[in-house]
Amino acid sequence: MTVSARALTSRTFDALGNRNYRYFFAGQTVSVTGSWLQATAQAWLILELTHSPLMLGVLLMVQFLPNLLLQPFGGLVADRWPKRRVLVLTQSCFALTAAVLGITEGLHLVRVWEVFLVVGIFGLINVVDGPTRQAFVPEMVGSRRLPNAVALNSMVFNGARVIGPAIGGILIATVGTALCFDLNAISYLAVIVGLWLMHPSELHSNLRPAGARAGALAQVREGIGHVRRTPEVALVIVLMAIVGTFSFNLTVLITGLARTGLHAGAGGFGLLSAALGAGALAGALGVAYASRASMRALLIGCAVFGTFLALAGQMAGLVPAMVLLVLAGGGMIVYSATSNSIVQTFTPGPLRGRVMSLYLWVFLGTTPIGSLIFGAVEQAWGSRVAMGLGGSAAVLAALGGAWWWRRRIRPRKGYSAGSPAAEPLAAPTA
Repeated sequence: MTVSARALTSRTFDALGNRNYRYFFAGQTVSVTGSWLQATAQAWLILELTHSPLMLGVLLMVQFLPNLLLQPFGGLVADRWPKRRVLVLTQSCFALTAAVLGITEGLHLVRVWEVFLVVGIFGLINVVDGPTRQAFVPEMVGSRRLPNAVALNSMVFNGARVIGPAIGGILIATVGTALCFDLNAISYLAVIVGLWLMHPSELHSNLRPAGARAGALAQVREGIGHVRRTPEVALVIVLMAIVGTFSFNLTVLITGLARTGLHAGAGGFGLLSAALGAGALAGALGVAYASRASMRALLIGCAVFGTFLALAGQMAGLVPAMVLLVLAGGGMIVYSATSNSIVQTFTPGPLRGRVMSLYLWVFLGTTPIGSLIFGAVEQAWGSRVAMGLGGSAAVLAALGGAWWWRRRIRPRKGYSAGSPAAEPLAAPTA
Protein backbone atom coordinates (compact mmCIF):
# COMPACT_ATOMS: atom_id res chain seq x y z
CA MET A 1 0.00 0.00 0.00
CA THR A 2 1.41 3.39 -1.00
CA VAL A 3 1.81 6.23 1.48
CA SER A 4 -1.10 8.17 -0.07
CA ALA A 5 -3.39 5.11 0.01
CA ARG A 6 -2.42 4.45 3.62
CA ALA A 7 -3.17 8.05 4.55
CA LEU A 8 -6.52 7.87 2.73
CA THR A 9 -7.47 4.69 4.61
CA SER A 10 -6.31 6.09 7.94
CA ARG A 11 -8.37 9.26 7.51
CA THR A 12 -11.48 7.46 6.27
CA PHE A 13 -11.45 4.96 9.17
CA ASP A 14 -10.04 7.26 11.84
CA ALA A 15 -12.61 6.36 14.53
CA LEU A 16 -11.57 2.69 14.37
CA GLY A 17 -8.41 3.76 16.16
CA ASN A 18 -10.56 3.71 19.30
CA ARG A 19 -10.71 0.21 20.85
CA ASN A 20 -14.22 0.47 22.25
CA TYR A 21 -15.55 1.80 18.98
CA ARG A 22 -13.95 -1.13 17.11
CA TYR A 23 -15.99 -3.55 19.24
CA PHE A 24 -19.12 -1.49 18.62
CA PHE A 25 -18.43 -1.26 14.88
CA ALA A 26 -17.90 -5.02 14.53
CA GLY A 27 -21.06 -5.87 16.44
CA GLN A 28 -23.14 -3.38 14.48
CA THR A 29 -21.84 -4.74 11.17
CA VAL A 30 -23.26 -8.18 11.96
CA SER A 31 -26.43 -7.02 13.70
CA VAL A 32 -27.56 -4.41 11.18
CA THR A 33 -27.16 -6.94 8.37
CA GLY A 34 -29.50 -9.19 10.31
CA SER A 35 -31.93 -6.33 10.79
CA TRP A 36 -32.09 -5.76 7.03
CA LEU A 37 -32.71 -9.48 6.54
CA GLN A 38 -35.71 -9.19 8.84
CA ALA A 39 -36.96 -5.94 7.28
CA THR A 40 -36.88 -7.55 3.85
CA ALA A 41 -38.57 -10.72 5.05
CA GLN A 42 -41.33 -9.07 7.07
CA ALA A 43 -42.24 -6.73 4.19
CA TRP A 44 -42.49 -9.67 1.82
CA LEU A 45 -44.33 -11.83 4.37
CA ILE A 46 -47.05 -9.26 5.01
CA LEU A 47 -47.58 -8.79 1.26
CA GLU A 48 -47.88 -12.55 0.79
CA LEU A 49 -50.37 -12.82 3.66
CA THR A 50 -52.52 -9.83 2.66
CA HIS A 51 -51.71 -9.02 -1.02
CA SER A 52 -52.12 -5.34 -0.08
CA PRO A 53 -49.55 -2.52 -0.36
CA LEU A 54 -51.79 -0.57 2.02
CA MET A 55 -51.29 -3.27 4.69
CA LEU A 56 -47.52 -2.91 4.25
CA GLY A 57 -47.94 0.76 4.98
CA VAL A 58 -50.01 -0.12 8.06
CA LEU A 59 -47.28 -2.55 9.19
CA LEU A 60 -44.65 0.18 9.05
CA MET A 61 -47.03 2.51 10.82
CA VAL A 62 -47.33 0.00 13.67
CA GLN A 63 -43.54 -0.47 13.81
CA PHE A 64 -42.81 3.23 14.10
CA LEU A 65 -45.93 4.39 15.95
CA PRO A 66 -44.17 3.98 19.35
CA ASN A 67 -41.50 6.39 18.10
CA LEU A 68 -44.18 8.92 17.22
CA LEU A 69 -45.92 8.62 20.61
CA LEU A 70 -43.07 7.96 23.05
CA GLN A 71 -39.70 8.84 21.47
CA PRO A 72 -39.16 12.18 23.30
CA PHE A 73 -39.11 10.20 26.57
CA GLY A 74 -36.65 7.55 25.32
CA GLY A 75 -33.73 9.94 25.68
CA LEU A 76 -34.41 10.27 29.42
CA VAL A 77 -33.09 6.74 29.89
CA ALA A 78 -29.99 7.46 27.81
CA ASP A 79 -29.16 10.58 29.84
CA ARG A 80 -29.80 8.96 33.23
CA TRP A 81 -28.35 5.42 33.10
CA PRO A 82 -25.06 4.00 31.70
CA LYS A 83 -25.67 3.63 27.98
CA ARG A 84 -23.60 0.47 27.64
CA ARG A 85 -25.79 -1.41 30.13
CA VAL A 86 -28.99 -0.08 28.59
CA LEU A 87 -27.88 -1.31 25.16
CA VAL A 88 -27.14 -4.82 26.46
CA LEU A 89 -30.72 -4.98 27.74
CA THR A 90 -32.37 -3.58 24.60
CA GLN A 91 -30.33 -5.75 22.23
CA SER A 92 -31.26 -8.84 24.26
CA CYS A 93 -34.94 -7.92 23.97
CA PHE A 94 -34.57 -7.47 20.21
CA ALA A 95 -33.01 -10.95 19.92
CA LEU A 96 -35.80 -12.65 21.86
CA THR A 97 -38.51 -10.90 19.84
CA ALA A 98 -36.95 -11.84 16.49
CA ALA A 99 -36.56 -15.45 17.65
CA VAL A 100 -40.28 -15.67 18.47
CA LEU A 101 -41.21 -14.50 14.97
CA GLY A 102 -38.71 -16.88 13.36
CA ILE A 103 -39.98 -19.92 15.29
CA THR A 104 -43.63 -19.06 14.63
CA GLU A 105 -43.06 -18.62 10.90
CA GLY A 106 -40.89 -21.73 10.74
CA LEU A 107 -43.77 -23.77 12.18
CA HIS A 108 -46.16 -22.15 9.64
CA LEU A 109 -48.28 -20.77 12.46
CA VAL A 110 -47.77 -17.09 11.84
CA ARG A 111 -50.82 -14.88 11.35
CA VAL A 112 -51.09 -11.27 10.23
CA TRP A 113 -51.88 -10.02 13.75
CA GLU A 114 -48.81 -11.82 15.13
CA VAL A 115 -46.54 -10.08 12.64
CA PHE A 116 -48.07 -6.76 13.64
CA LEU A 117 -47.59 -7.57 17.34
CA VAL A 118 -43.92 -8.49 16.97
CA VAL A 119 -43.21 -5.43 14.83
CA GLY A 120 -44.93 -3.22 17.42
CA ILE A 121 -42.75 -4.69 20.19
CA PHE A 122 -39.66 -3.92 18.09
CA GLY A 123 -40.86 -0.33 17.88
CA LEU A 124 -41.30 -0.09 21.66
CA ILE A 125 -37.78 -1.38 22.31
CA ASN A 126 -36.36 1.03 19.76
CA VAL A 127 -37.82 4.00 21.66
CA VAL A 128 -35.04 3.46 24.22
CA ASP A 129 -32.43 1.73 22.05
CA GLY A 130 -32.31 4.38 19.29
CA PRO A 131 -31.35 7.51 21.26
CA THR A 132 -29.12 5.47 23.58
CA ARG A 133 -27.15 4.02 20.68
CA GLN A 134 -26.84 7.41 18.98
CA ALA A 135 -25.74 9.20 22.16
CA PHE A 136 -23.27 6.40 22.98
CA VAL A 137 -21.11 7.16 19.93
CA PRO A 138 -19.52 10.39 21.26
CA GLU A 139 -18.93 8.65 24.62
CA MET A 140 -16.76 6.14 22.76
CA VAL A 141 -14.84 8.41 20.39
CA GLY A 142 -15.00 11.98 21.80
CA SER A 143 -15.75 15.14 19.85
CA ARG A 144 -12.84 15.12 17.37
CA ARG A 145 -13.73 11.76 15.86
CA LEU A 146 -17.51 12.18 16.08
CA PRO A 147 -18.28 13.10 12.42
CA ASN A 148 -16.07 10.23 11.24
CA ALA A 149 -17.74 7.75 13.59
CA VAL A 150 -21.23 8.87 12.53
CA ALA A 151 -20.25 8.39 8.89
CA LEU A 152 -18.81 4.93 9.62
CA ASN A 153 -22.04 4.00 11.38
CA SER A 154 -23.87 5.09 8.24
CA MET A 155 -21.46 2.99 6.19
CA VAL A 156 -22.32 -0.05 8.31
CA PHE A 157 -26.03 0.63 7.97
CA ASN A 158 -25.87 1.03 4.22
CA GLY A 159 -23.37 -1.76 3.66
CA ALA A 160 -25.93 -3.93 5.40
CA ARG A 161 -28.60 -2.40 3.16
CA VAL A 162 -26.64 -3.82 0.22
CA ILE A 163 -25.95 -7.25 1.71
CA GLY A 164 -29.09 -7.82 3.80
CA PRO A 165 -31.82 -7.39 1.14
CA ALA A 166 -29.74 -9.25 -1.44
CA ILE A 167 -29.33 -12.25 0.88
CA GLY A 168 -32.93 -11.83 2.01
CA GLY A 169 -34.22 -11.97 -1.55
CA ILE A 170 -32.28 -15.19 -2.16
CA LEU A 171 -33.44 -16.79 1.10
CA ILE A 172 -37.07 -15.81 0.56
CA ALA A 173 -37.00 -17.25 -2.96
CA THR A 174 -35.31 -20.52 -1.88
CA VAL A 175 -36.15 -21.43 1.73
CA GLY A 176 -38.73 -18.86 2.83
CA THR A 177 -38.82 -16.01 5.32
CA ALA A 178 -38.36 -17.89 8.65
CA LEU A 179 -34.59 -18.25 8.35
CA CYS A 180 -34.25 -14.47 7.89
CA PHE A 181 -35.88 -13.92 11.28
CA ASP A 182 -33.75 -16.63 12.91
CA LEU A 183 -30.51 -15.17 11.56
CA ASN A 184 -31.49 -11.72 12.79
CA ALA A 185 -32.06 -13.08 16.31
CA ILE A 186 -28.59 -14.64 16.30
CA SER A 187 -26.97 -11.46 14.94
CA TYR A 188 -27.78 -9.47 18.09
CA LEU A 189 -25.33 -11.64 20.00
CA ALA A 190 -22.49 -9.89 18.15
CA VAL A 191 -23.53 -6.51 19.59
CA ILE A 192 -23.95 -7.90 23.10
CA VAL A 193 -20.51 -9.53 23.05
CA GLY A 194 -18.93 -6.32 21.71
CA LEU A 195 -20.53 -4.27 24.49
CA TRP A 196 -19.27 -6.66 27.18
CA LEU A 197 -15.72 -6.54 25.76
CA MET A 198 -15.51 -2.75 26.04
CA HIS A 199 -13.33 -0.99 28.60
CA PRO A 200 -15.63 1.28 30.65
CA SER A 201 -12.70 3.36 31.94
CA GLU A 202 -12.07 4.58 28.38
CA LEU A 203 -15.61 5.92 27.85
CA HIS A 204 -16.36 9.67 28.01
CA SER A 205 -19.41 9.42 30.25
CA ASN A 206 -21.92 12.30 30.02
CA LEU A 207 -24.69 11.18 32.38
CA ARG A 208 -27.17 13.68 33.74
CA PRO A 209 -26.11 14.67 37.30
CA ALA A 210 -27.64 12.36 39.89
CA GLY A 211 -28.89 15.34 41.89
CA ALA A 212 -31.03 16.62 39.01
CA ARG A 213 -34.53 15.61 40.14
CA ALA A 214 -36.72 17.38 37.60
CA GLY A 215 -39.73 15.44 36.39
CA ALA A 216 -39.87 13.65 33.06
CA LEU A 217 -41.80 16.40 31.30
CA ALA A 218 -39.43 19.06 32.61
CA GLN A 219 -36.45 17.08 31.34
CA VAL A 220 -38.05 16.69 27.91
CA ARG A 221 -38.74 20.44 27.85
CA GLU A 222 -35.07 21.02 28.63
CA GLY A 223 -34.14 19.16 25.45
CA ILE A 224 -36.79 21.03 23.44
CA GLY A 225 -35.47 24.32 24.82
CA HIS A 226 -31.98 23.52 23.54
CA VAL A 227 -33.37 22.81 20.06
CA ARG A 228 -35.28 26.11 20.05
CA ARG A 229 -32.18 28.05 21.13
CA THR A 230 -29.90 26.38 18.57
CA PRO A 231 -31.00 27.27 15.01
CA GLU A 232 -28.64 24.76 13.37
CA VAL A 233 -30.28 21.90 15.28
CA ALA A 234 -33.78 23.32 14.77
CA LEU A 235 -33.30 23.54 10.99
CA VAL A 236 -32.00 19.97 10.78
CA ILE A 237 -34.97 18.65 12.77
CA VAL A 238 -37.56 20.59 10.74
CA LEU A 239 -36.06 19.33 7.47
CA MET A 240 -35.99 15.76 8.80
CA ALA A 241 -39.66 16.01 9.77
CA ILE A 242 -40.53 16.84 6.15
CA VAL A 243 -38.19 14.34 4.50
CA GLY A 244 -39.02 11.60 7.03
CA THR A 245 -42.74 11.96 6.39
CA PHE A 246 -42.72 12.24 2.61
CA SER A 247 -39.45 10.76 1.29
CA PHE A 248 -37.95 8.17 3.66
CA ASN A 249 -40.75 5.62 3.26
CA LEU A 250 -38.39 3.54 1.18
CA THR A 251 -39.72 0.12 2.16
CA VAL A 252 -43.17 1.04 0.84
CA LEU A 253 -41.81 2.86 -2.22
CA ILE A 254 -39.26 0.26 -3.34
CA THR A 255 -41.49 -2.72 -2.58
CA GLY A 256 -44.23 -1.11 -4.66
CA LEU A 257 -41.79 -0.34 -7.47
CA ALA A 258 -40.58 -3.95 -7.54
CA ARG A 259 -44.03 -5.56 -7.38
CA THR A 260 -46.30 -3.28 -9.40
CA GLY A 261 -44.03 -0.87 -11.25
CA LEU A 262 -41.43 -3.26 -12.64
CA HIS A 263 -43.04 -6.66 -11.86
CA ALA A 264 -39.61 -7.84 -10.74
CA GLY A 265 -40.58 -10.10 -7.82
CA ALA A 266 -38.60 -10.77 -4.63
CA GLY A 267 -35.29 -10.86 -6.48
CA GLY A 268 -35.94 -7.47 -8.05
CA PHE A 269 -36.92 -6.04 -4.68
CA GLY A 270 -33.61 -7.24 -3.25
CA LEU A 271 -31.65 -5.78 -6.16
CA LEU A 272 -33.37 -2.39 -5.95
CA SER A 273 -32.77 -2.22 -2.20
CA ALA A 274 -29.16 -3.27 -2.69
CA ALA A 275 -28.66 -0.58 -5.36
CA LEU A 276 -29.91 2.10 -2.99
CA GLY A 277 -27.61 0.72 -0.30
CA ALA A 278 -24.61 0.59 -2.64
CA GLY A 279 -24.95 4.29 -3.38
CA ALA A 280 -25.42 5.03 0.29
CA LEU A 281 -22.29 3.02 1.12
CA ALA A 282 -20.25 5.08 -1.34
CA GLY A 283 -21.71 8.28 0.09
CA ALA A 284 -20.86 7.17 3.63
CA LEU A 285 -17.23 6.56 2.66
CA GLY A 286 -17.08 10.08 1.23
CA VAL A 287 -18.54 11.60 4.40
CA ALA A 288 -16.15 9.53 6.54
CA TYR A 289 -13.17 10.80 4.55
CA ALA A 290 -14.35 14.41 4.80
CA SER A 291 -14.79 14.02 8.60
CA ARG A 292 -16.71 17.29 8.75
CA ALA A 293 -20.36 18.27 8.76
CA SER A 294 -21.61 21.29 6.83
CA MET A 295 -25.06 22.64 6.11
CA ARG A 296 -24.20 22.97 2.43
CA ALA A 297 -23.41 19.25 2.15
CA LEU A 298 -26.64 18.44 4.00
CA LEU A 299 -28.80 20.50 1.63
CA ILE A 300 -27.10 19.27 -1.54
CA GLY A 301 -27.38 15.66 -0.37
CA CYS A 302 -31.10 16.11 0.30
CA ALA A 303 -31.71 17.59 -3.16
CA VAL A 304 -29.70 14.86 -4.92
CA PHE A 305 -31.56 12.14 -3.02
CA GLY A 306 -34.98 13.56 -3.92
CA THR A 307 -34.17 14.14 -7.58
CA PHE A 308 -32.93 10.64 -8.33
CA LEU A 309 -35.55 8.93 -6.16
CA ALA A 310 -38.29 10.59 -8.22
CA LEU A 311 -36.57 9.70 -11.50
CA ALA A 312 -36.03 6.06 -10.48
CA GLY A 313 -39.75 5.63 -10.01
CA GLN A 314 -40.41 6.59 -13.62
CA MET A 315 -38.14 3.95 -15.16
CA ALA A 316 -39.57 1.05 -17.15
CA GLY A 317 -36.58 -1.28 -16.67
CA LEU A 318 -34.91 -2.77 -13.61
CA VAL A 319 -31.34 -1.77 -14.52
CA PRO A 320 -32.04 1.96 -15.15
CA ALA A 321 -34.00 2.13 -11.89
CA MET A 322 -31.08 0.52 -10.05
CA VAL A 323 -28.60 3.03 -11.50
CA LEU A 324 -30.73 5.97 -10.39
CA LEU A 325 -31.24 4.45 -6.95
CA VAL A 326 -27.46 4.22 -6.55
CA LEU A 327 -27.28 7.99 -7.06
CA ALA A 328 -30.27 8.53 -4.76
CA GLY A 329 -28.58 6.43 -2.09
CA GLY A 330 -25.43 8.54 -2.26
CA GLY A 331 -27.39 11.73 -1.72
CA MET A 332 -29.50 10.13 1.00
CA ILE A 333 -26.54 9.18 3.18
CA VAL A 334 -24.75 12.51 2.76
CA TYR A 335 -27.96 14.15 3.95
CA SER A 336 -28.75 11.82 6.86
CA ALA A 337 -25.18 11.37 8.17
CA THR A 338 -24.52 15.11 8.05
CA SER A 339 -27.83 15.77 9.82
CA ASN A 340 -26.86 13.40 12.62
CA SER A 341 -23.39 14.94 12.99
CA ILE A 342 -24.69 18.51 13.15
CA VAL A 343 -27.25 17.66 15.84
CA GLN A 344 -24.69 15.81 17.97
CA THR A 345 -21.99 18.45 17.47
CA PHE A 346 -24.24 21.29 18.60
CA THR A 347 -25.58 19.43 21.66
CA PRO A 348 -23.72 19.20 25.00
CA GLY A 349 -23.19 15.73 26.47
CA PRO A 350 -25.72 15.78 29.36
CA LEU A 351 -28.50 16.76 26.91
CA ARG A 352 -27.49 14.54 24.03
CA GLY A 353 -29.80 11.61 24.77
CA ARG A 354 -32.88 13.83 24.94
CA VAL A 355 -31.99 15.90 21.88
CA MET A 356 -31.17 12.78 19.86
CA SER A 357 -34.51 11.33 20.94
CA LEU A 358 -36.19 14.42 19.44
CA TYR A 359 -34.15 13.96 16.27
CA LEU A 360 -35.17 10.30 16.09
CA TRP A 361 -38.75 11.32 16.87
CA VAL A 362 -38.97 13.15 13.56
CA PHE A 363 -36.65 10.72 11.74
CA LEU A 364 -38.56 7.57 12.72
CA GLY A 365 -41.76 8.87 14.26
CA THR A 366 -42.92 10.43 11.02
CA THR A 367 -42.71 7.05 9.28
CA PRO A 368 -46.13 5.81 10.50
CA ILE A 369 -47.77 8.85 8.92
CA GLY A 370 -45.80 8.69 5.70
CA SER A 371 -46.07 4.91 5.34
CA LEU A 372 -49.83 5.02 5.61
CA ILE A 373 -50.06 7.93 3.16
CA PHE A 374 -47.75 6.37 0.58
CA GLY A 375 -49.20 2.90 0.97
CA ALA A 376 -52.57 4.41 0.03
CA VAL A 377 -51.04 6.50 -2.79
CA GLU A 378 -49.23 3.48 -4.23
CA GLN A 379 -52.38 1.35 -4.08
CA ALA A 380 -54.54 4.05 -5.67
CA TRP A 381 -52.22 5.54 -8.33
CA GLY A 382 -49.22 3.24 -8.57
CA SER A 383 -45.54 3.35 -7.72
CA ARG A 384 -44.62 6.03 -10.27
CA VAL A 385 -46.82 8.63 -8.61
CA ALA A 386 -45.71 7.59 -5.13
CA MET A 387 -41.99 7.83 -5.88
CA GLY A 388 -42.43 11.06 -7.82
CA LEU A 389 -44.17 12.69 -4.85
CA GLY A 390 -41.64 11.34 -2.36
CA GLY A 391 -38.64 12.60 -4.32
CA SER A 392 -40.20 15.98 -5.04
CA ALA A 393 -40.85 16.56 -1.33
CA ALA A 394 -37.13 16.12 -0.55
CA VAL A 395 -36.12 18.56 -3.29
CA LEU A 396 -38.58 21.18 -2.06
CA ALA A 397 -37.36 20.69 1.52
CA ALA A 398 -33.76 21.25 0.40
CA LEU A 399 -34.69 24.44 -1.45
CA GLY A 400 -36.66 25.77 1.50
CA GLY A 401 -33.86 24.91 3.90
CA ALA A 402 -31.29 26.64 1.72
CA TRP A 403 -33.39 29.79 1.67
CA TRP A 404 -33.85 29.76 5.45
CA TRP A 405 -30.15 29.11 6.06
CA ARG A 406 -28.99 31.95 3.82
CA ARG A 407 -31.56 34.52 4.93
CA ARG A 408 -32.17 33.78 8.60
CA ILE A 409 -29.37 31.74 10.20
CA ARG A 410 -26.04 32.40 8.51
CA PRO A 411 -26.16 36.22 8.82
CA ARG A 412 -27.25 36.10 12.49
CA LYS A 413 -24.78 33.45 13.61
CA GLY A 414 -21.69 35.02 12.08
CA TYR A 415 -20.86 32.38 9.49
CA SER A 416 -18.40 33.42 6.81
CA ALA A 417 -20.23 34.00 3.55
CA GLY A 418 -17.06 33.13 1.66
CA SER A 419 -16.60 29.80 3.38
CA PRO A 420 -17.27 27.05 0.86
CA ALA A 421 -18.67 24.68 3.47
CA ALA A 422 -20.16 27.23 5.88
CA GLU A 423 -18.82 25.22 8.82
CA PRO A 424 -19.84 25.81 12.44
CA LEU A 425 -17.56 28.35 14.06
CA ALA A 426 -18.01 27.07 17.59
CA ALA A 427 -19.68 23.82 18.56
CA PRO A 428 -20.12 22.29 21.99
CA THR A 429 -17.67 19.48 22.69
CA ALA A 430 -18.63 15.95 23.68
